[in-house]
Amino acid sequence: MRGGYKVLRSAMQRADEIKHPVAMQKHVEELEDLFLKTGVNPRLVYLQPISQKQSATKLAIETCIEKNWRLSVQVHKYLGIS
Repeated sequence: MRGGYKVLRSAMQRADEIKHPVAMQKHVEELEDLFLKTGVNPRLVYLQPISQKQSATKLAIETCIEKNWRLSVQVHKYLGIS
């Protein structure tokens, strides 16, 4: 995890949902590796593109479809409010 912090197994087990930012395939792989290491298979997983770049959005959408996960977007960015 960024900043050198470790994700605790107990935190993963208590979580109702997981939200994970993605920009590259390695971010998806890191999340899957975290699930393997903690033995957690969460019911609700949300992927959120890190930026409005088309590649990040496409990756998030395709991965959500493939794995039956959910997509999270910051609507205000697409509306030009931020």
